[in-house]
Amino acid sequence: MNQGKIWLVVKPTVGLPLFLGGVTVIALAVHTAILTSTAWYPAYYSGKAAVSAAMPKTAAATPAPVATAAAPADASTLVAKATTAKP
Repeated sequence: MNQGKIWLVVKPTVGLPLFLGGVTVIALAVHTAILTSTAWYPAYYSGKAAVSAAMPKTAAATPAPVATAAAPADASTLVAKATTAKP
């Protein structure tokens, strides 16, 4: 522990309660900020179930489209059309 010498200056009976109290105050401040600035968190925090969107019944009955492979381009045609002259 590289910060162990702090206890030579501050007594653990004073420092630990101050440290833990500071952590508690920060945690409560963060939770208060989230509760007051969001709409979804209070409902989540109170335990209410979220309303989920139902999947349309027509989408389940319709099969996914099948992709067809495109015909490969003729490599000799592509090479023949390329210019070899330098500008």
